[in-house]
Amino acid sequence: MNKRYSAQKMMIEDALMKLDHPTASEIYEHIRKDYPNISLGTVYRNLGLMAESGEILRISYGNAPDRFDINTHNHLHVLCKECGQVFDAESQRIDELIDEIEELLEETTGVSIEDNSLYFKGICSSCQSKS
Repeated sequence: MNKRYSAQKMMIEDALMKLDHPTASEIYEHIRKDYPNISLGTVYRNLGLMAESGEILRISYGNAPDRFDINTHNHLHVLCKECGQVFDAESQRIDELIDEIEELLEETTGVSIEDNSLYFKGICSSCQSKS
């Protein structure tokens, strides 16, 4: 059983590296091409375990399906309201601003910040050019 979980986990990690912020369904379709016997429930269950353990990030927003990110270090996401694509926003300056916000929150609330989930919404350049 543990060996089976490891194989499934490796397939999911491979899909996460190849796909950009995919949904569980997108991961399932990607894996199913080579492993038609995998079930969507197996993908969901393993994604849940991996997100809970901190191996991957679960990106939840609004009524849209959760998306998943193999990049677990502290970074921001920008979501396109038109096509649903998710973009990573990473730079040293963004990292510094996140740290400053967390410090300010700790000072003003007394809460020790352990994690954050901040994202921005907009219209990506591809969708802008279609308008």
